[in-house]
Amino acid sequence: MQDGSYPGTGKIDQLGHGNGEGATLNLPLPGGSGDIAMRTVFDEVILPCAQRFHPDIILVSAGYDGHVLDPLASLQFTTGTYYMLASNIKQLAKDLCGGRCVFFLEGGYNLDSLSYSVADSFRAFLGEPSLASEFDNPSILYEEPSTKIKQAIQRVKHMHSL
Repeated sequence: MQDGSYPGTGKIDQLGHGNGEGATLNLPLPGGSGDIAMRTVFDEVILPCAQRFHPDIILVSAGYDGHVLDPLASLQFTTGTYYMLASNIKQLAKDLCGGRCVFFLEGGYNLDSLSYSVADSFRAFLGEPSLASEFDNPSILYEEPSTKIKQAIQRVKHMHSL
């Protein structure tokens, strides 16, 4: 989720309540975050958290509104980003919970980017190659705010002892 997208929700310091305190992990990314940010978030945050939690099933609220062509956010995810995430989640589910994983379609407001990204997510789960190169246009991407991304990742890693 992009930092500031939904007021009052998804703040980095919202950690859960009562018996669930520490089980909520939010990592709002700065505008301009893209593929590099998500690869780093997956490797440094999602993977160790999932390994520590060791789920019985992985449920994914699959929102595609982070796509660079989507009008809602100012993120730079591409169809390739979503393919990478789906591939990594598929492997994570295989490693941790016998492959049990369910994706729920949540959002995405550019029908072209939504359709290509959802289809490529299915391709990842089927073990088929990505078709992102047929849709993604790298010339519209700009440099990611790496310092802000690193700061957000380091802060959440500290808060969750990763």
